[in-house]
Amino acid sequence: MKMLSAIATIRKQTRIIFLVCLAILSGLAFYLYMPSYENPHSIVCRSTLQIVRGNASFRGIVDFKSGDGKGIANINGIINVTPQEEYTVQRTILFTLAEYGLSPVWVSQQIIISNRETVPAAILQQFFPDFYLKNSGVSDIDIFRLNKDAALLTREDIPYLYCQKYQLPDEE
Repeated sequence: MKMLSAIATIRKQTRIIFLVCLAILSGLAFYLYMPSYENPHSIVCRSTLQIVRGNASFRGIVDFKSGDGKGIANINGIINVTPQEEYTVQRTILFTLAEYGLSPVWVSQQIIISNRETVPAAILQQFFPDFYLKNSGVSDIDIFRLNKDAALLTREDIPYLYCQKYQLPDEE
């Protein structure tokens, strides 16, 4: 009898241990797969772009960071109009961010043009919207999180920018 009682006690302890392990694993799985509740309009990402307009092309990088009602975008690249005609684009756009429902509204406040930028304004207008060229606003931006490291920015359901997260240095 004592033997049957000992076996029943061991089975009960095994069941309890199994249920505790199952509860811990379920909680861990829930935590890992639960969507993040960070602000959907906060972005830190980088995109490598190639834009072709007729015979001219832009190749470069756009760094984008937004959150807490403000943002910054950096554009660095080269525009080739002809094989002999090449221009440098290097500018920083400081903007404000307002929440309007599910879509953010961005208003560029300051455009800082590097002294290395050589592109004429008429050529630059072929490749970038006014938001990057002068103080203006853009709305109807939708941000779709593709995964934890990438986002697709669209405007009126047209892809605007695909960008991937990157780590900022600790001091920024």
